[in-house]
This record gives sequence, C-alpha cells and structure tokens, in this order.
Amino acid sequence: MLFGKTYKFLNISIHDVCPSNFENVLSLRKLLIENGITNITYLLIPFYHEKETLLDIKNEVLEITTGAEVILHGYTHMSRDFKKYDYRRIFTHKEAEFLLENNLSYRLDKGIEMLKSLGITPKGFIAPAWLFKKELLQLLKEKGFLFTTDRRYIYNLQENKKIFSPVLTFGSRGYMEDVSIFSFDKMFFMLKALNVVRIALHPVDIKNPSKIYKLLKVLEYARKEHFQITSLYHIIKAKNLIKN
Repeated sequence: MLFGKTYKFLNISIHDVCPSNFENVLSLRKLLIENGITNITYLLIPFYHEKETLLDIKNEVLEITTGAEVILHGYTHMSRDFKKYDYRRIFTHKEAEFLLENNLSYRLDKGIEMLKSLGITPKGFIAPAWLFKKELLQLLKEKGFLFTTDRRYIYNLQENKKIFSPVLTFGSRGYMEDVSIFSFDKMFFMLKALNVVRIALHPVDIKNPSKIYKLLKVLEYARKEHFQITSLYHIIKAKNLIKN
C-alpha cells in the first residue's frame, strides 16, 4: 500500500520491433490504442538476425516511441540452438542470444550505439526470450541500465532488488501456443493478486484472432480491477514506496 491506498500496476509491452515486424507492430499498437491503452513499452532489436537494422525505419520508430518507454532487446536476437533434449527449446528457436552466445559486452555496446544513433537512450534491457547468463546482470549495471526482466522477475539493477511478476505472454508455435491461449485469462486471475502484472505481446500475435480475443478479455478485466497501465521503470520506482 502507498499512503493507505493499494496500487495495481499493469505493464504492456510490444516485443521485437524491427523492419520486418513493423507492419504487425503498428497493427498491435493500433489495437491497443483503440482500446484505451496508450502507455506502451517497446522492445527494439537493433540488428535483427544480422539482416536489417532499425536505421532502415528510423523515422517510423521515432514516431511510435517518442514519449514512450523504450527497451533494448538484444542486438541480433539470434543464437545457435539448444541441444536436442534441453527443455528451454520450448521457449525459443535459435534466439537465446544472451544465453548461448558470447561477447555480451560487445553486443550491448553495439545495441546501445545504434539506439543512440536514433536519439534513444534506453533505461532498460530485456534479453531475447528472457534468457541470459548470470554475468549479464553485472554487465547491465556497469553500462548504466536501471532494470531488466526475466520470465519471473523485474530486476531493479541499481538497488539490487527484484519484484516477483511472472510475465503473461502467448506462445508462438505448437502445443505451447495452444496452451498459452487457453490459459491466458486464467493466468491473469492468478497473477493479479501480485498487484504487478506484465503482458508481453509479439508482432505475430495480431494475426491470431483467438489471441486477440483473450487479450481484449484480459484488458477488460484489468480495467474493472482498476489496474494502472504504466512503464516498467515507473513500477520499480513505485515499488520502493509500496508495501503490499
């Protein structure tokens, strides 16, 4: 509670902003705005799969991100694959860049450099698929990042604190996609008791009517529960004052 009032925070992010995803990003953004969601967090990939850069859509990126929370989301968002029986294969396919690849400092520096060339200085970093090596946390602190997240926590890097807030997201293929759609609204009802809920959307989600139906259903629930739509940075600052 903050000064006797219970605060409920909801962060909504659109991942994987890059040229080849941009049309779907715009469609997702339009859907959210039409449903009263204007405070959106954008996760930018500087050099997607080493094929395209954000510089190719500089003006378009600035148009949607000006005044919004912007997060560095890897550098290439690409990696080698997990071994055949590694359970983490269910989370991603050759995109665990900050877990399976090396030269993490170089990748961060290159990502920061490209965003700065767009006039963007991100406060946060989120690794592709929320997967990363332990040493990344210290690296992020050294490079001035204020927060990061994984699938379970939001990390306040400067104060060495973390907030338990499992991310609510859709799978993108196979049975994990089906399960995520079926459970999306049910998971929200479980997570809302934490008073900090994260919803992470991916560009491909806009193509699936079942996902959109469940998303809009959850957004309506969030409105009825009086959740405040806000940025991740605002959440970590506010949680310093809040006692649930």
